[in-house]
Amino acid sequence: MNMKKTIYTILPLTAMMLLHSCARPAETGLNDAAVLYFESWISQNYPTATKTPLGSYIISEETGSGTPMSIFPYFRINYSSYTLDGELSGTTVESVARQNNIYSKTTFYGPMFGYRGENYDAMSSGLEEILSMMNGGGRCKVAIPGWLSTSDRYDTPEEYIKNCSGTDLIYDLELVEPIFDIESWEKDSLTRFVRNNWPGARLDSLDGFWYQRLDSGSDKSITKDSTVYINYIGRRLDGAVFDTNIADTAKVWGLYSDSKEYAPSKIKWYSSDQDYKSITMGSDESSIIEGFAFALSRMHRMEKGICFFWSGLGYSASGSGSSIPAYCPLSFEIEMTTEP
Repeated sequence: MNMKKTIYTILPLTAMMLLHSCARPAETGLNDAAVLYFESWISQNYPTATKTPLGSYIISEETGSGTPMSIFPYFRINYSSYTLDGELSGTTVESVARQNNIYSKTTFYGPMFGYRGENYDAMSSGLEEILSMMNGGGRCKVAIPGWLSTSDRYDTPEEYIKNCSGTDLIYDLELVEPIFDIESWEKDSLTRFVRNNWPGARLDSLDGFWYQRLDSGSDKSITKDSTVYINYIGRRLDGAVFDTNIADTAKVWGLYSDSKEYAPSKIKWYSSDQDYKSITMGSDESSIIEGFAFALSRMHRMEKGICFFWSGLGYSASGSGSSIPAYCPLSFEIEMTTEP
């Protein structure tokens, strides 16, 4: 990964969690056999499970003491999902990933953000129903049939059975917390992190952006249309590196690739009729995310600094790959250097 900008489809959680199937036109009896199998499996393995109105089965639950999810649009959640034969299909929990030998050093583990509501169609119907019943801090183990893994919405269980199919899954869910305003929540979290860990950083003129100079370098500002070179390390706030052009750092964090050149990156400054958003990186002059570009625009030649910015200046609700989840603030340590 590098920090060149890429367009992503906006999803609040991983596709593995939310989009196990797509609704499709159905013929009569599409799920007759699937219903019989699922109901039989529940009867044999969890005969005391409680059936929900849509047709999932709550195997166990711990009522949380927090706010009911039903009145909130956003949430943070931990989950692990399994097929009915016990095979892990996805998880946000590092210990579970390690136990199942799927742990990756470059993957983010921790609570994922999501958005629920009738105007947002990425959440599966089965998961939406279960979450709407939970309180903050609550836990639930639930079996969700494949026909409820669609993001389409119907009025009755029979319509789901008739029109949708997918994979039956068991979910271990933890509703970490409901959130009303995700932007305020993220900016407040970022502010606390910066003040606690980088007290010398200052909130800049761009909302949600912090910067601290580590080495003043030269007093010479970078003139428009210039070409400069930088070394950089991109991190999440938990300290994990997700991108760098420094070979030793890439090796430590499992990012090293023989196909990538590890050397100062070329930065093309904006021209007189443009602004910092038009700063490009690399020989192909690719665009970069706004927070990274703004940090560069604040620097002088040979300066070294560190910036922090909220996801609105980064990858927002889409995240980037497995290492940057949705609504993830980012940090970049940047050093202006000489041409390699």
